[in-house]
Amino acid sequence: MGKARYLKLLLTGVAVTLAVLGMAPASASSANISHPYHASGSIPDGSIVSIDPRHSDYIQLANINNGSRLLGVAVASNDSLIAVDVGSGTIQVATSGMATVLVSTLNGTINVGDQVAVSPFNGIGMKAMPGSRVIGLAQTSFNSSPSGLTTTQQVKDKNGNTTSLKLGYVQLSIAVGTDASDSNLTAMQRAAKAITGRVVSTFRIVVSLIVAIVALIAIGALVYASIYGSIISVGRNPMGRQMVAKTLIWVMALGALTMAVSVGTIFLLLQ
Repeated sequence: MGKARYLKLLLTGVAVTLAVLGMAPASASSANISHPYHASGSIPDGSIVSIDPRHSDYIQLANINNGSRLLGVAVASNDSLIAVDVGSGTIQVATSGMATVLVSTLNGTINVGDQVAVSPFNGIGMKAMPGSRVIGLAQTSFNSSPSGLTTTQQVKDKNGNTTSLKLGYVQLSIAVGTDASDSNLTAMQRAAKAITGRVVSTFRIVVSLIVAIVALIAIGALVYASIYGSIISVGRNPMGRQMVAKTLIWVMALGALTMAVSVGTIFLLLQ
């Protein structure tokens, strides 16, 4: 699903907010340090937040529109190793360490090691896309969320198509930044990713290319030799035309089998 797909989604803020508030808040764990901020509205624990440019020391729920001001994760004060200036009316925001964050399956299921980024939905993260604003690195998978801490939300796009999203929590290591993973890929890796949809090591790509080249050379030589030999044989012995045709069919079948094995090998290498 591309970025344009996300921009087409209607931001059903009321429905999502109700879903978030209706879920049992998961406590953050081992946030190294958190600071107090004010907010104009309700911000549940585990929400991703950005700086509010309209007020000093104020935060707002983060989304793709204000992701450039991404700050951290809202946490409970008793879940921080150091909570600075805890007071009523303020929200503690962790900017480092570990935290439990609210996420969705908008861009696919989040697994251990995936980068989590802001999404079109306020305060809710998703699996990062190249160039998106990232809040951190997932330490647990979405599917490992405790029972009762997940819910399903129905969202409609501008065309009226309904998309079912799962909302839940993952624990992540906070590291605010931009996902520039594709900038570190080689040209071959980018090409392989465009075909397979995943990052493949350069070694596997090179081996796949070698297999493809060897297979093409072998099949080409086999077909050329068989056709050339068939022409010579028929020219010398026209009566043996039927036998030559059968032999040519067997050679073509062998070439097709070689191609199928080569394609299967390349497929396995690129997984």
